[in-house]
Amino acid sequence: MTTYTIPQKMSGTGSIHDIASDLFDREIVFAPSCKFAVVLSAYYGGKGYTTHKTEAAAIAASRKNSDYSHKIIDAEGREYLVVGDKLRLA
Repeated sequence: MTTYTIPQKMSGTGSIHDIASDLFDREIVFAPSCKFAVVLSAYYGGKGYTTHKTEAAAIAASRKNSDYSHKIIDAEGREYLVVGDKLRLA
């Protein structure tokens, strides 16, 4: 399993839409064979992410969470945008 760490942000910076927490680093643990994670804003608390093997699965999860602030990242922390039915580097 691969783990990506989202570094803690400085308290009082950014916004509630950030995936970085101002309390601690966030560990995103990618399940075996998973390439993408849909990470909810740290504001929501809890685990706050799901991991996915394919672009299509990540896009479906992103659309399911469209009412919530979130980002799609890969195991190296690169952020992606949904463009139609594809992911594009942000």
